[in-house]
Amino acid sequence: MDGEFLVEQKFCVKKGVGGGNLLILAQDVTSCLESAQRAVNSMKKVPGIILPFPGGIVRSGSKVGSVYPFLNASTNTPFCPTLKRQVKTSLPEEVNAVYEIVIDGLDEKSVRDAMGYGLLAATSCNVISITAGNYGGNLGQYKFHLLEILKNM
Repeated sequence: MDGEFLVEQKFCVKKGVGGGNLLILAQDVTSCLESAQRAVNSMKKVPGIILPFPGGIVRSGSKVGSVYPFLNASTNTPFCPTLKRQVKTSLPEEVNAVYEIVIDGLDEKSVRDAMGYGLLAATSCNVISITAGNYGGNLGQYKFHLLEILKNM
């Protein structure tokens, strides 16, 4: 065995804002991942936020709700490229890769700022679009409108 396992001796809990997210839709996995990594690197500079998934990127996005009563979440089928021929999809034909970035923060401004920086950093020639999910309001009380965020950047 190697390495170390470190645990903080003390830590605090504070209410925050969860549920900020970006969905990056691209032609191919390489372009999508590169775009997501640029967004994550830009977002990490914003104080007061965390990107709770490894490397900041969700490779298999989920949605709130499921057909199974014992599951709180399930695969985000409308945004799953491998399922787009089998389910009602929200993806354009040319989209073959989708990565999600989840943003949580100490306050709305921190999450909004991180989303704005991420939006600006994520653009590339093979990105078809960038969107976000609200899941019918079931994700939480906060709504972050991407066009509004960009207008205030």
